[in-house]
Amino acid sequence: MKLQWRAWIEWLERHAVAVQAVATVVTMLIAVAALVGVKVQIDASARIQREQSARDIYREFLNLSVSRPEFARPDYCAIAGSSAEPAYEAYVDYLLYTAEQAIAADPAWRRGFARQLASHRDYICATDDWSDYDDAITSLISAEQRHCAAIDPCDGR
Repeated sequence: MKLQWRAWIEWLERHAVAVQAVATVVTMLIAVAALVGVKVQIDASARIQREQSARDIYREFLNLSVSRPEFARPDYCAIAGSSAEPAYEAYVDYLLYTAEQAIAADPAWRRGFARQLASHRDYICATDDWSDYDDAITSLISAEQRHCAAIDPCDGR
């Protein structure tokens, strides 16, 4: 048994430089794998946080819609020019902010928000400046604006 250990030790002494090089490479690979693992964990955590935040914001939006049903399915012509108009505009802004957050977290939300915006077509058609929103939201708004009539929907009221 002593002979085997001695042979092993002699082999290590002869190849110490090579063994150190291999150990260094293995250590470096483990460090790189750890860094990649940390990056994957951070990205997954950020994605989960974005998704949870989008759900929370959407839940708040739904609560607002329940408490203000006249804004959820509005008669914009009745609201326009009234004291409720600023609150309604804030409601639509919150809808668009909610859409922006949700679509950024998961593009599958886009279709649902497109349906939500259809209820606000008269307001969307009456408003010119949508430059404060990102591309995902401006494309939703543009899709709604394609349905705008050439005349003012509130004309004659």
